[in-house]
Amino acid sequence: MLGRGQQTWNLQTAPAVPAAQGKVEVATGEKGNRDIKVEAKHLAQPETAFPGTSTYVVWLKPTDGKPLNIGVLKPDKDLKATLETSTAFTAFEIMVTAEDGAQPTSPTMGREVLRTNVVVAS
Repeated sequence: MLGRGQQTWNLQTAPAVPAAQGKVEVATGEKGNRDIKVEAKHLAQPETAFPGTSTYVVWLKPTDGKPLNIGVLKPDKDLKATLETSTAFTAFEIMVTAEDGAQPTSPTMGREVLRTNVVVAS
């Protein structure tokens, strides 16, 4: 991941997926945006952890805002998944939920997998 001042936060695991581990890396990219990399390992397929679901959606919730769907984590055969994106926000929560598809407009309660709060140091 390219950028200046890279910082890392560990993701807390929900009881439904006790083996999952993850982290969020944030670095200042071009034009002052924050480059975000969400990495997970030991992430069971969504339908295994939450029957009836098919996708892990990553949410970015600004301190004073609604959760934004920023993409999906797709576990590979080794149960690892990565998502890279960018944002202008400097304080936000990252949350991963199991969902029925890739385009929900809000996180489904009770399907949380991973979460952390991010405050980028200036």
